[in-house]
Amino acid sequence: MTKQTISLCMITKNEEKNLTASLNSVKDVVDEIIIVDTGSTDKTKEIAKKFCDMRVSSRTRSQLTAKIFDFKWIDDFSAARNESIKHATKDWILVLDADEILDKEGCSAIKDIIEDKEVDGFLFLQKNYTNDSSVAGFVNEEHKRENETYAGWYGSFIVRLFRNKKGYAFEGTVHELVEPSIENKDGKIAATNIALRHYGNADSSVAKKKRQFYLELCKKKVKQNPHASSYYELGVLYRENNNFDNAIKSFEKAIELNPQHSMALYEIGVIYEQQKNYDEAIKNYTESLRIKENSEAFQSLGVCYLKKGMLKEAYRNLVKAMMLNPNKYTIYNNLGAVLERNGNYDSAIQMLEVGTKLNPNNPIGFYNLGIVFDKKGDFGRAIESYEKAVELGHSKSEEIKKRIKQLKNIIANLPSYKYGFKVGG
Repeated sequence: MTKQTISLCMITKNEEKNLTASLNSVKDVVDEIIIVDTGSTDKTKEIAKKFCDMRVSSRTRSQLTAKIFDFKWIDDFSAARNESIKHATKDWILVLDADEILDKEGCSAIKDIIEDKEVDGFLFLQKNYTNDSSVAGFVNEEHKRENETYAGWYGSFIVRLFRNKKGYAFEGTVHELVEPSIENKDGKIAATNIALRHYGNADSSVAKKKRQFYLELCKKKVKQNPHASSYYELGVLYRENNNFDNAIKSFEKAIELNPQHSMALYEIGVIYEQQKNYDEAIKNYTESLRIKENSEAFQSLGVCYLKKGMLKEAYRNLVKAMMLNPNKYTIYNNLGAVLERNGNYDSAIQMLEVGTKLNPNNPIGFYNLGIVFDKKGDFGRAIESYEKAVELGHSKSEEIKKRIKQLKNIIANLPSYKYGFKVGG
């Protein structure tokens, strides 16, 4: 069987601080490097050329080729992405930004999954590292990189690895995606556990400037091309800039122009969920799913029902989310919470243990496990789970520490209680 090959496709502009680390992270998994520069004024191109020359000289040309192209910036990220794809010659395309890296586990996984003959695109979990815990979807999971420490991250699943020579192309002026193109051509997309580590939004002031720049690009596009897709993009940027009224207006305009725009309905649901208006969120998530089923919407719908105490509906929708995306650990966290509230402790433990195995750095999963073991009276395992949640930086760490102390006192006063570790150790 012929070994599958990979083209790295990257667009750059003034990335001299980040580029080398990004390229080094994937240098041993790719067979071709394609860099499209959109107007750098720093040493980005010089660094790229030096890196590419070194890599080519260290491996035979049959193993690695590297090319750098200039592309005039036209206020459209998809145009630049698609220019890079145009030059790719290998079987698969791996898309990476200069402020992103893949770890060794991710690169190893890529080598295996590209041998899959059925799948056309793979979803990665993009972890956007930040110290701003107020960001929607923030996961309290400390991460260190060189001299920097990040409090946690917020994430999204995006296709960053897909088959070449299938006519797939990116769409969207900002937050460009290849998923619609793959789906429109009846390609199959599968989820993975591969984490894409993104550091470009770690500085909140830089991230704010980026969002404002992107917003202006989208406003410009709406004027030039007032289609549903343009209003949808504008809505996303308004939401990211916390301008929720204009975000909803933009999404509603997208739906007016395209009544089947499931993602616009989903995004409206996201806003209402953030505002704790769960009834309106449920209404919009449900309508989105009526048009098109997807794991994110089922999970969000399940969480809203959970918040309302409607456990049967929560469970049903979370199971549907799990069936569509069995590798997403947060689904198991929520399923565990539903089952715990129903008093079904053993099943809750099963679900939560899956979640913590899928992501060992999962403070919510370990905290939820602690609660279930606590309620079962298995205080030893409850302490172990609670301590792991604290170690991983759970937002309720001080409260958890108090409960750990209480449980240790209980165990100390129950000589017959058997546990698998030394109390206080």
